Amino acid sequence: MNSNSYDLIIIGAGPAGLTAGLYAARSGLKTAILSKDIGGTANSILSLENWPGFSGKGTQLMMQFYNQLKEYKDIMFLMKDAESVSKIKNEFIVKTNKDEISSKALIIATGTERKKLGIKGEKEFTGKGVSYCVTCDAFFFKDKIAGVIGGSDCAATSALALSDIAKKVYIFYRGEKLRCEDITTKRLENKENVEIHYNVVPKEILGKEKVEKLVLDEKGNKKEIAIEGIFVEIGSTPLVEFTKNLNLELEENYIRVNENMETSLEGVWACGDITNQKLKQVVVASSQGAIAAKNAYDYVSKLR
Repeated sequence: MNSNSYDLIIIGAGPAGLTAGLYAARSGLKTAILSKDIGGTANSILSLENWPGFSGKGTQLMMQFYNQLKEYKDIMFLMKDAESVSKIKNEFIVKTNKDEISSKALIIATGTERKKLGIKGEKEFTGKGVSYCVTCDAFFFKDKIAGVIGGSDCAATSALALSDIAKKVYIFYRGEKLRCEDITTKRLENKENVEIHYNVVPKEILGKEKVEKLVLDEKGNKKEIAIEGIFVEIGSTPLVEFTKNLNLELEENYIRVNENMETSLEGVWACGDITNQKLKQVVVASSQGAIAAKNAYDYVSKLR
């Protein structure tokens, strides 16, 4: 086996990919974990309260995952993106922007990326008041006026965390009720500097050098809000484009898997938020990673 050839390639290093790596390493598989970062979207979790035995930031838990895993000599971390993947005979070839690596089995754990609003001013002001990560950028809006667009649990918890830093926090949501846990809604309602606007749709972001105003459509009426920071939290889309050569069966663009995390192509498993499993949680992603790695080990063992 040459230096670019592995028993298993895991694409993605969030909770699913890192857990799969741990189980693969403990099974003695020569494994490459391919990812541009460590932690994935779990890094954006400001307060993780539903991982048993842990309470803290997502980045802290992911670093614990990584520190444990890097102790295993059979694991190689390759910090780059997978551009494409194909199957030639019984071998998987993964191409990056620099080289290619091969393996007997493949686990896809690339998760999702944040959706964009697609409105005028969004692209122009990204990094100049528009952000997709409260964890990363909340500090820049200390004692300023900021807003969160979205009504999910992620949007609500992001707004809650932002309210401890910003002078004023708006939540803009197109629905009539936030789609988060009741305890989070109550916490927001008890915050004096939080104001929730329902039944509004963002239409345009205005400013000169940086964000200054958000234009909204409120039941057919145009409304402008003076604001300095806008955090977009409207959901995610699965990162599956690089897998198109495999012709995997998809469900609403998520990879379809069975209870063993098997995809429609032999030798390929998927786990975490990239799959068609409905509950998108760190604990679920990790359990799926363990299942995928165990089945990948069984598959590779039969090839030896």
